[in-house]
Order: sequence, then C-alpha cells, then structure tokens
Amino acid sequence: MGERPTVLFVDDEPALVDGRAAQLADEYDTRTAYDGEAALEVLDDEDGEVDVVFLDRRMPGRPGEAVLEAIGERGYGCRVVMLTGVEPDADVVEMGFDEYLVKPVEADDLRAVVERLQARSPAGLDVDDGVLDVLGDPKTRHCWYVLARESHSARELADATGYSLPTVYRRLNALRQADLIASQIAIDPGGDHYETFAAVPTRIEIEIPGEDPVAVERHETEPA
Repeated sequence: MGERPTVLFVDDEPALVDGRAAQLADEYDTRTAYDGEAALEVLDDEDGEVDVVFLDRRMPGRPGEAVLEAIGERGYGCRVVMLTGVEPDADVVEMGFDEYLVKPVEADDLRAVVERLQARSPAGLDVDDGVLDVLGDPKTRHCWYVLARESHSARELADATGYSLPTVYRRLNALRQADLIASQIAIDPGGDHYETFAAVPTRIEIEIPGEDPVAVERHETEPA
C-alpha cells in the first residue's frame, strides 16, 4: 500500500457519499460509488487499487453483503468497513468484513478506522519467520498460491486466477523482486520460447478462501 491510501465510499445516498469523500480528501485518495455494481467497477479499475472500502449494508440492487462476498471471491486487495443504520445482530458474525460502524459516523471515526486498518498485519497471512510485505496483497498472495502448486506461464496464471494479464505481470514482478518465484524458459511445440514461473519454497502458510492452505519449507541460500 502506498503512503496515501485510497478509500472508496459506497452508499445509495449520493450526497452522503460525496460528503464523506470530501471530508477525507485532504488525507486520502477518495473514490465514490452509489450502488454495488458501481463499487465493483471501481474495484476492477486497473489504474489503481483501493485500500479501504466503506460499504453501506442496505442498498437496493446488489446489497452490501453481496458486494462483500464478491470482494472476497475476486481477491481484491482491500479492507472492508460495513456501515449500517442499526446495531449489528447475530447474522453478521460470519461476514468477512474488517470493521462495522453504525451510522451516523463522523469524519474522525472514518479517519480512525482507516488508520487502524492500515496498521494491521495482512489478513489471512500466517508467517513464521517475519511478515513478507509482498504477500500482504491478496492478489499477489493468490498468484503465489497457484504457483506453489504448479508452474505456469503468465497467461496460464491469468487464466487460473481470473486476473488480467497486466495484473498478473505486476504481481509476478513483485514476487520476483522478493525472491519468492523463479522462472525458466520453455519451448512450445511450435518452437517458440516462453517463460514459466514457479514459487520458491518458503516457511509460510497461505490461505485462499475456498481452498486448502499451502505450507512449504523454504531452504535458505548459502552465501557464496
């Protein structure tokens, strides 16, 4: 995440959304969406990723719960703060949000939540020898998870994860810089050369929703 987090406000009341965004615009890059579909379009935008989403729970069309589910399924690298006009009840216990705020909320409440979420360690990441920052991004972690099971070309990895090629290339670059993947040149039946990638073993367990955890042992390289 960058020094200036990107915050998305989602609510079916445009004036409310615009007001919240204006209140935090001096400190954060703010974006707005007035329904669930628009929120997912913003999150799909390849020009920049969202760090924190303030998501209204009760919206016509695609409600907050459905947006939250889509965020988890698609592996967006963001924290989610659910907003509602009522106190939370028993049905929210299993929902995968990071924070829950009851309206009305003040600007100071919003700032405090963003700061708190930015300070947390990455969700779903269990590292036994220190936090690997590069795996704090769920999309990067998902790519590494797939490569820990089987080597792939960039296009094959895009097909396996459902991410676009530009997204995959950015994650491969981050993983390569962190020495978490290795690559080799392969030759297809037509004689063309292409690059394949595989995860470098590491002492780490990673979790992807709906999949079994992958845990492998890293063998440290001896100094030359």
